[in-house]
Amino acid sequence: MRASRRTVLALVTALVAGAAAAPALAAPEPTIRTQVVRSFDGTPIKSTLFLPSGASRTSPVPVVLRTHGWGGAGETAVGTGTLSKLVAAGYAVLTWDARGFGESGGEVHVDKPEYEGRDVTALLDWLAQRPEIKKNGPGDPVAGFSGGSYAGGIQFSTAAFDERLDALAPEIAWNDLRYSLFSHGPTKLWSQLLFAAGVTSVTGGVPGGAAGVQTGGYASGLLTSQVTGLVQNGLSPQADEFFAGSSFGVFGQDNPVTVPTLVMQGSVDTLFNLNEGLANYRQVAATGAPAKFIAFCGGHVSCPASYAKADDRAHLDRAILTWFDRYLRGNTKARTGAPVEYRTNQGVFRALKQWPTTGGATATGKGSVTSLGAVPGAATDPAGLLGSAGRGLNALTTARVVPAGPTTFSVPVTTAGKRPLEVVGTPSASLSVTGTGGADLFLSLVDKQSGEVLNLQDVGVRLTGLSAVPQELSVDLPAVAYTLPAGHTLELQVTTDSTAHLTQRLPGTADVAVSLRVPTVTPGRAVVK
Repeated sequence: MRASRRTVLALVTALVAGAAAAPALAAPEPTIRTQVVRSFDGTPIKSTLFLPSGASRTSPVPVVLRTHGWGGAGETAVGTGTLSKLVAAGYAVLTWDARGFGESGGEVHVDKPEYEGRDVTALLDWLAQRPEIKKNGPGDPVAGFSGGSYAGGIQFSTAAFDERLDALAPEIAWNDLRYSLFSHGPTKLWSQLLFAAGVTSVTGGVPGGAAGVQTGGYASGLLTSQVTGLVQNGLSPQADEFFAGSSFGVFGQDNPVTVPTLVMQGSVDTLFNLNEGLANYRQVAATGAPAKFIAFCGGHVSCPASYAKADDRAHLDRAILTWFDRYLRGNTKARTGAPVEYRTNQGVFRALKQWPTTGGATATGKGSVTSLGAVPGAATDPAGLLGSAGRGLNALTTARVVPAGPTTFSVPVTTAGKRPLEVVGTPSASLSVTGTGGADLFLSLVDKQSGEVLNLQDVGVRLTGLSAVPQELSVDLPAVAYTLPAGHTLELQVTTDSTAHLTQRLPGTADVAVSLRVPTVTPGRAVVK
């Protein structure tokens, strides 16, 4: 069945809003007030303040900032999710509509420090004037930051330039949008779907809004990036510059984040994979600031039905509350646990001292693949968007096992013995490629017996100008957390066919020699709930 574009966009909008809500805790109703805060350039930012019962001038409380996913709007009711748990734990919570979305004014700049980041600075200034909010000093509220996706990226864009934030808890955020959307050349289908979903969600002159009638839109740099990216079917120079400016992996090099940061990333998230969260975690940890990384199952993609359930949302909420207890309230008895936690398809959270990148299984192999180039219909759909989406909603979310044929070959990696094998870490591959023309190569790890791609992930690499002279390159595959059942064989799949990317236009053939390293670990101790 072909999926309509409306159906696809509705699904994406729901996905980027964040993980599923968890059951609420019983607590007195908070005081809720809505206000408009003017940002540095006069842009009105509509916000909502939740004050827990008992918060007052004589009994001020820390505040947690929370905004929304791409194309969304700030929470305006307590609900049953993370916000309700924060309020029940005695925190004030400030939510808002990000610039260009909801009822706020301005244009969407994709969490740039000089725009969306400065909006948060204005909100912190406003909070510093509230008597119910606890202060570190004049003008400096005791403030944490929680939220996922677009609400995760803004945490780094703010904390890198405003030192008043005391603790961060970003979920499913990116480190470098150029990698997120364009991998190592091939364009992810996500990039087009998110652009389209956001267009339908920008501030649209809704009457009766707290800030009055606002007409938002995309910043010109985002529009230019979209057009040039479509024409070139890849990362154009304009897109490179625009998305670099929204990436902690870029601006964070000269402007480090030095506050305690709990990074939570979804192992099956094909938009912002584990590599992105690990990069954020390592950047913060490198400054000496407390940092913790949790790999859970979910994110912008739902946990597969074949994976054991682990109540991931509840696990993350407990971790967030403990993190804020330690670093907002200063409770030295709060136990934040091991630096790294992960869970595989077995559904048990386990602890590690560090994320694995070495050791484990190694393999080498060779094969030839054909790149078919443009597909029928490309003349009327140059990006290949409709053709790819029409293959089914899985085109949004997953790498798939491709049947053996001219576009695909596989390399055996290892076989689990009598006991399951814990495949946890960041695999790496070295390629030597000859051939003719060009090709987009997609690499993924496959559980041969189950017929599943590990954590739904692949990585794309674009090659042009192939000849008899080998092109040599190394690439990290998306990090994985997967338990290979006893007796099952792990394979590396190399293919030119990926439904998670736009149709590539480079006909050619590629002869590929590959060497691979896949970390494996002894299962870490189970994390006690």
